[in-house]
Amino acid sequence: MTVVPRVLNDAICRAAPRSDLVPARMNPIFSRNCGRMSFWTCVFSCLAISTLLAAGSAGPLVILQQKYLELRTKFVSELESIAVVCEQEQLVSLATEVRRLKSPHEVLGDIDKLSSRVQPGIPANLPQPENAARIRLRKLQSDYAMNLYSLSRKALKEQHASLAFQLISEVLIHNPDHPQARGLLGYKRVGDEWMTPFAIQKKSKKEVWHDDFGWIESKHVPRYENGERYYNGNWITAQREETIRSDFKNAWKVETEHFLVRTNHSQQKGVRLAVAVEAFHRYFMREFAGFFRTPQQLDKLFTSGTSSNDGSHYEIYYFRKRQEFVDKLANKCPLADKINGLYMPQDRKAYFFHNPDISEDESLETLYHEVTHQLLSESTLKTTAIGNEHDFWVIEGIACYFESFRVAEDGTVSVGDLTHPRIRAAREQVVKKQEQEPLARFTALGMLKFQAGTTPELQKRYAQATGLAHFFLHYQDGVYRDEFIEYLTNIYTPVQRLRGTKTLEEIIGVSYATLDAQYATYFKEMPVTGTTKVSR
Repeated sequence: MTVVPRVLNDAICRAAPRSDLVPARMNPIFSRNCGRMSFWTCVFSCLAISTLLAAGSAGPLVILQQKYLELRTKFVSELESIAVVCEQEQLVSLATEVRRLKSPHEVLGDIDKLSSRVQPGIPANLPQPENAARIRLRKLQSDYAMNLYSLSRKALKEQHASLAFQLISEVLIHNPDHPQARGLLGYKRVGDEWMTPFAIQKKSKKEVWHDDFGWIESKHVPRYENGERYYNGNWITAQREETIRSDFKNAWKVETEHFLVRTNHSQQKGVRLAVAVEAFHRYFMREFAGFFRTPQQLDKLFTSGTSSNDGSHYEIYYFRKRQEFVDKLANKCPLADKINGLYMPQDRKAYFFHNPDISEDESLETLYHEVTHQLLSESTLKTTAIGNEHDFWVIEGIACYFESFRVAEDGTVSVGDLTHPRIRAAREQVVKKQEQEPLARFTALGMLKFQAGTTPELQKRYAQATGLAHFFLHYQDGVYRDEFIEYLTNIYTPVQRLRGTKTLEEIIGVSYATLDAQYATYFKEMPVTGTTKVSR
């Protein structure tokens, strides 16, 4: 059983324990929106919005949702019109292609898999009916994307950053060359390619990405694949390099756009870790955009359509053996021999080691947990003590929630799987054991009080913290999502006079008693199995 370490020397030194009582995970995946809405859910949502509008009680979010429904209804109607024309012209396959575009954008594609190439023009040598239909379809999608982008700007103005970025995803599915939307993801157009500034820099150095070796000079690829390695200006064997780099002072360095991974395990392992954390960073920064930027910065971002990295990197140390990890951290974290990884705010580094006794999934869970702490803590240049007096639950809760982050073989991302041990433990605590600490007391716990007590007591707190993070991100299709992100921002802000000035209850605008009741109902009504949709 894993022991939960206390915070020592002002460093966040955690074990991120898992409940030993939780059954193994099963198959269904839970998405950012906890599953695509069924037909009847959509119908009832539309009716609810219409009722609110008729009663004159609709808030900004409801009005934005109504506008989206109007745009989408018109878009789907015009798609059907084009499909009918295609059928009349005996263009059956094109009619099927057009009707497929009626599907939710999550089904149509993934913005993390957009082509790096600019869309080719419509061939001029097509038969006239097909050429006309494709030109009409391209214009319809382009106009729809433009309208969605305009709506995303309005959503941002109304402080609904999550909705704004959700709309941007749909913009890019229908117009992958929308310049502002592409820019929001950090891309610039270079000729007929979309590239990040980092990739542009690497290309200028004649470097290419290799799945085993990371970024290396293109002229070195054949020799690397033949078992040679370039070290300190000389070519040596792979075995010789492995011996040299087994000393962490000579560790491999794998650089990606946002991370620098140092490891003495192997270059290939460093590359796999770097790829994993880059995928996590990409998702995290998009979904939590409201945390990392002020409303003014977000407005500027949407206006200019330019997102860039300042050139700094998050640092990760990955040791070949546990003892090397312990030796490195013994003076900073006396419980280093009892944990699988940790993030040290004062070092601004995350530390891990190769543990052959745990599965790859468990190893990645530790990675995502600690990198969550790293991304949130390093959102500012100043390292600050957080959660000491109150609200410590969310610091661990959000990290435990992100242990469920997964990237499938096809690159599809999911997070929040209900059958993940952490989340399953949270559900069982509410549904089976009927144990739930009132939010008024739970949020009042600071670091020391939260981490005090027996292992079973700690497991209960970690389970509830994980469950609450899931609840605030997914309840009623994310109705509390932006306020929850604001709450996180309020806790992590480096400005002392602003930190923790508003309670969770005040930020959301709903009483703790009501939130307690909603939280209990959320898990009691939640299906354990069933078809769910992966996130975008």
